[in-house]
Amino acid sequence: MCLSIHDILFFIFERMLQEKTRSLFEKITEELALVEKGEIELLTFYNQFWNNAVLLPPDQHKVILARLKKISNESDQAKCWYIFSEGCSSTFYPSLGNVFEQLSESIESFRRINDKPGEGAAQTMISLYFKNIGELDRALEYLQNSILNINGNETYRMFHAIAYYQLGEIHQLMKEYDAAIDFYNKGLPLTVSLTDTSSRLLNALGTVYRDKNQLELAFEYYQKALKQIETRNNHLLESKIIADIGNYFFKKGDYEQAMEYQTKSIKIRKEQNFGNALITNYLEIAELLLEQKKHAEALEYALMAEKLAKELNVVIKLYKAYHVISVIYEATDDTALSLVYYKKFHQSNDEVLHQENARKIKQLNMLHEMQSVQKEKEMIQLKNVVLKSALDELEASVRYARRIQTAILPSNTAIKACLPDSFIFYKPKDVVAGDFYWMEKTKEGIIFAVADCTGHGVPGAIVSVICSNALNRSVNEYYLSDPGQILNKTCQLVLEQFEKSEDQVNDGMDISLCTLDPKNKTLLWCGANNPLWIIRRGELLTSAPNKRPIGKHINTSPFTSQRIELQNNDLIYIFSDGYKDQFGGELGKKFKSSALQKLILSIREKSMEEQGNILEQTFENWKGDFEQIDDVCVMGVKWTGIETEPIFSYKKD
Repeated sequence: MCLSIHDILFFIFERMLQEKTRSLFEKITEELALVEKGEIELLTFYNQFWNNAVLLPPDQHKVILARLKKISNESDQAKCWYIFSEGCSSTFYPSLGNVFEQLSESIESFRRINDKPGEGAAQTMISLYFKNIGELDRALEYLQNSILNINGNETYRMFHAIAYYQLGEIHQLMKEYDAAIDFYNKGLPLTVSLTDTSSRLLNALGTVYRDKNQLELAFEYYQKALKQIETRNNHLLESKIIADIGNYFFKKGDYEQAMEYQTKSIKIRKEQNFGNALITNYLEIAELLLEQKKHAEALEYALMAEKLAKELNVVIKLYKAYHVISVIYEATDDTALSLVYYKKFHQSNDEVLHQENARKIKQLNMLHEMQSVQKEKEMIQLKNVVLKSALDELEASVRYARRIQTAILPSNTAIKACLPDSFIFYKPKDVVAGDFYWMEKTKEGIIFAVADCTGHGVPGAIVSVICSNALNRSVNEYYLSDPGQILNKTCQLVLEQFEKSEDQVNDGMDISLCTLDPKNKTLLWCGANNPLWIIRRGELLTSAPNKRPIGKHINTSPFTSQRIELQNNDLIYIFSDGYKDQFGGELGKKFKSSALQKLILSIREKSMEEQGNILEQTFENWKGDFEQIDDVCVMGVKWTGIETEPIFSYKKD
């Protein structure tokens, strides 16, 4: 007898459900007992728990977390792992706690112990929260940071793979299918021994090819994904694959089998209380019934999806529900309700309406204006909403760019931890800036800088991201700590980046870069066009920079470092040229370098925090009603002469 694809798949599903293995909960609690006895490492247990957390019901999470809490005070690292585990559990089961608060606390706890990969893992999980509430920009921001922070760390490899999965999903939502495929494929090599994560990525690839209407290729990936989890009892992933296969049959026009698979998926998800996933089932069934012109039944499922999405605050699916309901009402010639829901869809979508949506609004307007003058007024208002949405989108894009640029700046907490007696006066001319400040902790000491990239605003910000990345690579990839060597390598990397463009790019960066060695009480410094000032016992000492920028220039001589033996209470100042070049005062002249020198000499006895405040107030008073002409960044550091413990942020192989 020849079995159909349908028969083979259902045979596999039944075998998966009937297969009985030793209880996962029993296995995990046995390992936890060994941890409590000190017979296995706590991290070994956590890796097992994180990898299987989605397979455990909430009552079992509670039992495990209660026991973990008792041993979480063994070390700062153990506390971090416990807080993170609470956030992971709440991600799968919101009844267990406030996922945003728990994961935010987890991020901060990992930062406090300088566990960047752990911070990245927590950022991966909190991105799920922002994706669900529809804030895709914030989700993307956290994911980008998570990948940089995890950076191949084996302990958090699963979360590295999940980050790529989430990036793929977001780009798939935005219909950027090639980018989604690229991210899913980047995640797959990280899933060795991570069966569930590998299966999820394979299934995700299937859904992209389904969306691209490459149905047979999609089905191949569904089969691969299904085969990997045959013995895993992963009900959540199993129900997703079943639902996606149902969607495959829908695309093939086999509505009966499509409904059969969706119904089976719903049964599993209801039994396991997977409310978020159920929303997708209801929406896909609504679309299936709509295709069959079963409008009343389609509307029933779509309204169920809307209700559940509201209850669970899953905005990313709520706007889809609004769209499906609008289409159903349109199909039944109820243009009034179709318009109501289409407006809800547009307002929830938080995107500028694309061409198809614009056509839809025009069509609804033509149909609906015949019914009443009041409805015509509503449509006019809707058009205003579209215009406002476009402006809001532009503003949101610039705000998002600012968040991305802010992410490359070291946090105030990190700066104060490394340079407690310091200040930074940072005032961009526009929302985003060409100036930036930078810091890294290495075993050689603390490396910090103020940089001024070509231009300001968006062009300057783009150059600043490229230059900041080059600095990071010079220190963390090439393990350089000497400022001159760092600037030579940074210049090379920046030029290589710009040479990829078909157009000639002459942009670059001026910078003042210091390496503070607390143990040996020395300062290594190198400047590209920007100087270094030190106040020592009331006298201002200046160090001249190399007369060339980072970037393409006629002068190609190498950058050279200067070594300075520090003395107690030395005051170190580095800055961009925005402060001294600002026009203002009664005559509208530049502030000038000489005035800045006099100013910092006059306030040298003040605390560093007071100095920063005085510099800011003086700048504002000088500028007055004049326009700020450039970005401004001034950094001051006081050397107290107290040796600190060596600081490490990476290890050399």
